[in-house]
Amino acid sequence: MTMQVQGLESTLKALKKVKPEVQKQFFKDAKKILKPVVDEAKQLYPFEDPTKKNGAWPSGISRTWAPSGRGLFPYVQSAAVRGITVKTSLSKKSDAVLTIVNKDAAASIVEFAGTNPNRLADALNGWGNKPRVMWRAYENNAGQVESQMKVSVDEVMKQINDLTKALVL
Repeated sequence: MTMQVQGLESTLKALKKVKPEVQKQFFKDAKKILKPVVDEAKQLYPFEDPTKKNGAWPSGISRTWAPSGRGLFPYVQSAAVRGITVKTSLSKKSDAVLTIVNKDAAASIVEFAGTNPNRLADALNGWGNKPRVMWRAYENNAGQVESQMKVSVDEVMKQINDLTKALVL
């Protein structure tokens, strides 16, 4: 589920040229609005079992996969939590103005593994179908986020309307 606002990107770009403080304030407010989603996602990533038995997690998910002796992708809960961030962009290359991402590779694998049937996917799907953390956190907070974002977007649109009226007069 995503919230789409037509014209927000172009409005923010115009405001950046004319009133950059409004754009900065919008992104600052948006990060505050998305904070409950980020906080819940951080709580949903499970701790790895110190005995490396991992409880409901598949055997070896916290073990380092080591091709050619170089360790890659061990799941560590603290790294998964640190990897969550809100990304803002007004670039033409970006699909969204606001995105919640996890930059930790192992957390991303845990989040979406299961597209192709294999032992890891089967074991992870026992914990919860994909996506397992980020979308679940958003869906749990969607109503609150969308209502607050509507207020914030309306404020930005009011600013641009006021600016347009001042230019016409």
